[in-house]
Amino acid sequence: MKINISKSDIIWNYIGIIVSLLGNFVLIPFLLHYLSVDYYGLWNVFISLGTISILFDFGFNPLFSRNIAYAWSGADHLSKKGVVSTTEASNVNWKLLKRVIKTCKFIYLIISSAALLFMLSLGSIYVIHVGKSVGNNKIIIIAWFLYAFGIFLDLLYGYYDAFLKGIGEIGTDNKARVIAKFIQIIVTIILLMLGKGIVSTSIANIMYGLIFREICKRKFYSVNNMSENLESVGKVELKKIWETFNVVWYNAWREGLVSIANFISNQATTLLCSLFLGLRATASFGLAVQFTSGVAQIASALFSTYLPSIQELYVHRKLDDIRSNISFGLITYVLLFPIGIISIILLIPVINLIKGNSILNIGIVMGVAIYQFLIKYRDCYSWYLAATNRVIYYKSFIMASILCTGISIFFVKCLNMGIEGFIFSQIISQLIHNAWYWPMYVDRELGLTFRKKIILFRNRLELTIQSYI
Repeated sequence: MKINISKSDIIWNYIGIIVSLLGNFVLIPFLLHYLSVDYYGLWNVFISLGTISILFDFGFNPLFSRNIAYAWSGADHLSKKGVVSTTEASNVNWKLLKRVIKTCKFIYLIISSAALLFMLSLGSIYVIHVGKSVGNNKIIIIAWFLYAFGIFLDLLYGYYDAFLKGIGEIGTDNKARVIAKFIQIIVTIILLMLGKGIVSTSIANIMYGLIFREICKRKFYSVNNMSENLESVGKVELKKIWETFNVVWYNAWREGLVSIANFISNQATTLLCSLFLGLRATASFGLAVQFTSGVAQIASALFSTYLPSIQELYVHRKLDDIRSNISFGLITYVLLFPIGIISIILLIPVINLIKGNSILNIGIVMGVAIYQFLIKYRDCYSWYLAATNRVIYYKSFIMASILCTGISIFFVKCLNMGIEGFIFSQIISQLIHNAWYWPMYVDRELGLTFRKKIILFRNRLELTIQSYI
């Protein structure tokens, strides 16, 4: 079945991302006001450890989203490498779709259980260690256990998000995100005002996950008589689930390594910061990462919106449309990112005024913004390669993350460079290879030059504007 990314999907994807990020930004003044700097730094540690637990996903989420898209587009079977092409008129392969769904549910039960075990054991030890300066171990443990339970639920039912994206229901997915985020914001603010401290954020995080997943689940099974069609297929044999797992595992472990590399690129430095520089420095660095990564996510939203369509187009080998989508998404990212960073810089005095001290400065924001731009820019190209079922970049991503960690420790521990050491290590590790090689690789494969991307962007922009007039 053809996957059409409508204007409504694009608009709702932006709304969903903006509301999610703005929701976090809206909460920052309340968190800074009601939490001490140490507690706010500890919350950033929670987020980083939560991201580690999400690594237990090991690349299955985007992988299953792609395989759902292939089955939805009529693929006869799944392939370890590349994608089996089909005619544009192909119908949904319901047998394959149900097999993928059943395999996904089985795997996520194992993943979420392993993540919970990690968080309640090693995660608890680390939280207690870095939280010594705060003093109230009871509150810290309660907040951490609640946060860990929220992450467990997110992983256990996280596949519904991937399912909706796989069938092109981008708008629905983001409507659910907006509703859940709105409730999370309200609950967090109310609990903070009632004096519940860091526990407020953990409780609200659980509510966000439950509401978001339930909405996604209900919508997914209502699309195209999903429940009835899947029921008509009959039961899926355990043997078929194992066969499907063997196929998806071929790229899953590669995507898992990429997830680890991305974690190191975005979150490991926050944990190292808390270990080497303390919670106050972590609060400053974590805030800069949160703002700039938010800008990168918004700027790349259009590109990510087109991924289900790119997957479907690749099944039918419609390369011209793929070139158009990629060019439109990439140039939009390059144009929007600096605008977002300028906006953050203008807000720095307001943020510092809320806390009463200079928790942010232009130098840190600009430095973090540079490496966030490089990471998301290379990600756009790797997303295309992953959409075509080729995770050929995993080795270079891992090498860059190892290099980043080594340089970070050397700069901060040996040269006493402080937060700037983490920033320079990120920039250096990306510029050596990933930031330029994979863009060049994809551009050569698709026959894209910078000039051609600009032309395709301009043509697409004109058509888009005309469609709204």
